[in-house]
Amino acid sequence: MLIFVLCMPTYSNASEHKEYWSTLNETSDKVLQLVKQEKHEEARQLLDYFSKQFLALDHTQTSLTMSDLQIVTKSFERAMESVTAVSMTQIERVRLATEFRLVVDALASPHHPLWLSTEQTMMKAMNELKGSMEQKDVQAFRHKINEFLRSYQMVRPALIISVEGVQVQKIESLVQFLDRYGNDMIQDTSMQKQLFMLESELENLYQQVKEDSADPSLIWVMLTIGGTIIISLSYVGWKKYRAEKRRVKVRD
Repeated sequence: MLIFVLCMPTYSNASEHKEYWSTLNETSDKVLQLVKQEKHEEARQLLDYFSKQFLALDHTQTSLTMSDLQIVTKSFERAMESVTAVSMTQIERVRLATEFRLVVDALASPHHPLWLSTEQTMMKAMNELKGSMEQKDVQAFRHKINEFLRSYQMVRPALIISVEGVQVQKIESLVQFLDRYGNDMIQDTSMQKQLFMLESELENLYQQVKEDSADPSLIWVMLTIGGTIIISLSYVGWKKYRAEKRRVKVRD
């Protein structure tokens, strides 16, 4: 009873914090849906609401780093641009709104981030990239590089929030190499190794995050309940043992 009473304030704060982020997450999803429906003014109003709610959060009580705050701010600005810019294609508007959606979700659902669902899209872009490279079509290969880079840039901010810096930096360096020297890869087989290395790193990244997606709070609940059951059974067993010992003494 004492343990549960002591843990209650912490659990209450965690629950309130989770509910708060859940609200922000739902708001970002509504923004994306409105952008897809080309209701840009309504999306802008929701972004204004998100800004007020986010600024009202006591960030000293959260686990957000300065890097996280910077990423959210920049992604928010790009999302706002997607609904206020006069000359921007609808595809680009949706891409920027999706980036914002993934960033907010990465903070709201650190154990099951939404960006994991982009694996199929990313790997498809990678396969098409390799296909155009094998055909040795420089123009088509450059086009596929640009398509891949757009997909990666959409996921990148959420990726940085969710994954440790060292692993992301390796992928970043390979992506930059692809962007800079992509045109030379078709003729240079040694450079092509970088593309296959990038594919391998992306596959490992998605797989690792999936494996690490177990919720610690669930583990804590399981350990707490399991520990309580074990203690109770041990106590009952010990009492029964003492009672048997007394019964033997009385019989003797």
